Amino acid sequence: MKNIIKFFALALAAATLAVSCDLSEYNPNKPGYEQVFGSVENVQYVINDFYGAFGSVTSAYSGDTGTDIFPASQLAARFRSTYDATTPGDSWGEWDDVYALNYTLERLNSSAASSLDASVRNDFKAQVKLFRANKYFGMLQTYGDLPWIDRVISPTETEYEHKDRDSRDVIIKHIIDDLDDAIDGITSTSPDGTCVSKEVALFVKMQVCLYEASFRKYNDVTTSAKGAKFSNYSVEELYRLAADAAKQIMETGKYELIPNYRDLFLSEKLQTKEVILGAQTAANVKGSQNYYFAYRGIGEPRSFTRNFINTFLMKDGTPYTNKSGYATDSWKDEFTNRDPRLDSIVRYPGYYYNYAKSIPDFECSKLGYQVRKCVYDHPAETSGADPDEKQNANLNSSPLMRYAEVLLDYAEAKAELGEMDNSIWTQTIGAIRKRAGITGSTLTTVPTTVDNYLKTNFYPNVTDAAIMEIRRERAIELCLEGRRTDDLIRWGCGKQLASAPWTGINIDAINTPIDLDGDGTNDICFYTTAAGKSAGETAGVTTIDVSGTSGVTCIANGSKYQLNYPVSSTLRYWAADNHFILEAIPSEVIAEYEAVGYTLTQNPGY
Repeated sequence: MKNIIKFFALALAAATLAVSCDLSEYNPNKPGYEQVFGSVENVQYVINDFYGAFGSVTSAYSGDTGTDIFPASQLAARFRSTYDATTPGDSWGEWDDVYALNYTLERLNSSAASSLDASVRNDFKAQVKLFRANKYFGMLQTYGDLPWIDRVISPTETEYEHKDRDSRDVIIKHIIDDLDDAIDGITSTSPDGTCVSKEVALFVKMQVCLYEASFRKYNDVTTSAKGAKFSNYSVEELYRLAADAAKQIMETGKYELIPNYRDLFLSEKLQTKEVILGAQTAANVKGSQNYYFAYRGIGEPRSFTRNFINTFLMKDGTPYTNKSGYATDSWKDEFTNRDPRLDSIVRYPGYYYNYAKSIPDFECSKLGYQVRKCVYDHPAETSGADPDEKQNANLNSSPLMRYAEVLLDYAEAKAELGEMDNSIWTQTIGAIRKRAGITGSTLTTVPTTVDNYLKTNFYPNVTDAAIMEIRRERAIELCLEGRRTDDLIRWGCGKQLASAPWTGINIDAINTPIDLDGDGTNDICFYTTAAGKSAGETAGVTTIDVSGTSGVTCIANGSKYQLNYPVSSTLRYWAADNHFILEAIPSEVIAEYEAVGYTLTQNPGY
């Protein structure tokens, strides 16, 4: 797609849109739109095509790669030094999806759908508005200002097809209006957690309002790309709308935190007591979690960083980073008396994989904090695959929206509004920590002291202790669930993507065999020289190259050494003026608008 006009003209030339083509596998006779929109079954097929925007079984656990807490060999194109307005090529946005949603809504409002029961028809229309709001939200996060298009445009409407972008303040109002219509209009429920519901619409509204409030506050965004001041919502109003949406979900009484955190990510059937919407596996729809995190040949350093691991509290609720000597703790020592989620999220000393005692696989997890969340511990038994696990063999389903995030968002919004108290804290952050197995006053009392480690290493712009702890909790509870990059950007911490150290576990020595897990037997040798490698091979232990040849180096850390993953500044970059908070509008598209006498405004900084 080079611009909106070309797509709309092309789409309108098709008699029944792409919907009929998509439905052809179910309806070999390729029905016209009267048949499609006159049948409940066929309309449902149409709507099913929109679910991909919420995520999939595989995207749910692979969205945090290349952040401050989970490295990658290079970041997305937008976060590299070479990124500019020429990088995106000749397209932007997801206007084909917007067209499909508007087309579907118009057909549901037409005589083509007159045979549907009015309540069913209204429910479908409300669902489409939810999907349109969610689609626009995704584009808003990427580009900011957008042209608002809520109907099918004729190819003859040249000026409208080439309209400039509306202010993000206008877009947010339209998104919220659509979501309010969805909240009021969706009456269907989803007992298995796989379909949209009123609560899903409330969840999206909560996300939208919290994102926009914090994006404006922490990035000091007060105008559109053309300089027009926002007038529809204040930051405070957006925080309040987020809190109200979260509270409505909480007051339904439908959801709760299930007792075991790890069960959320290993269940074949979605844990619907906590999961509001999820991606369900089936015989022909499987995940690849074990392949992604435990297979040796995938090339990326699938490992958390030590900076992030340091943020896990002690089991008694005190900061690990208050402990004397924490910075040089060896891997075998740093897991002692920690937040029990740490053992659920990464491999720990004494861990067993496929019935064998296993230290981290450093060919797969180069920094040593190897992912356990979402991974079967006994893959051959559970999924019928080889012990190494084969791609797309996992049958554990993936939560996409869950109640813990509702509690986190409610807590954040209330704290930002200055309305946090012990009761709200206990109901939200305290409840999440209690489920995790943490004890102490941190479960019932709002913190008053800002954690210096978090402030220094992650969130320098936070001065409120409660907000700081909510961010700690959000990063831990939702890790590998695709929220991290968006959180950093909305919090004004995007530079973390480029500057946060990607360091790993501490080791006792290099070029000599060591006992990594403390069981009395040497099991690994990290080497930087040929002689060091030979020493490990002679002892019959696993040898790991940390000379930099494989991308990982070893740096001195007191009396120990620390694994380190350096990445070139050209592949890991953040613009000094912070304009990477939005992507560029492609210069080629802007030039095409200008060539026919129209203007498409560029984002600041490009």
